[in-house]
Amino acid sequence: MKTILRVTMLVVLGGLCAMPLAAQDSAMSAKPKAAAKPKEQGMPMPKPAPEMTKMIKMMGGNWTVTEKHDPNPWMPTSGTSKGTAVLTPGPGGMSLMEKYHSNGAMGSFDGFGTSWWDPKAQVYRGAWCDNMSPNGCDDSGSSKWEGDKLVGTMQGEVNGQKMMTRFTYSDFKPNSFVMTMEMGPDASKLQKAMTVTYTKAGGMAEKKKME
Repeated sequence: MKTILRVTMLVVLGGLCAMPLAAQDSAMSAKPKAAAKPKEQGMPMPKPAPEMTKMIKMMGGNWTVTEKHDPNPWMPTSGTSKGTAVLTPGPGGMSLMEKYHSNGAMGSFDGFGTSWWDPKAQVYRGAWCDNMSPNGCDDSGSSKWEGDKLVGTMQGEVNGQKMMTRFTYSDFKPNSFVMTMEMGPDASKLQKAMTVTYTKAGGMAEKKKME
């Protein structure tokens, strides 16, 4: 993103008002010159893109999550997990950050990610870190809105084999949305691996669970 440096010119209102006064010694006096205001320095703060504001509005908040696992390269048998997710705006509302925790079929899982808008490519970019990633953190690919669905893809490896993953966020409601994850060697062989239902957390009991 290019940053445009703007210089704001400040016009000082008022000038020197010299008013001669009649006096016995013919002395002249004048009002002192008004002090000039200093010019403002620094770059203007960038504003979030409409696409970023939309993502935060649709997904920001405190959530409880329910995972349904289908047999996949990471887990050969089906199962379920439950947990929490906290999605908050990043600095200046320029990104969306997610802190995620679940426990169940995959054991104890902890993850943290962030997404931001790339105006040149017209897609969301992201990074994801979790306790099951061999690298610690990975590029989470790119995503964009396709109608009322947010669809993202990423490339990676599972057990030494190339693997494509597609994430689809859908069924957006005031108090819930769903993320479906599909995996496969390429786009033509994707199979559902996991479905995560996000439900808005409410009340003190839910809040305590998330702390």
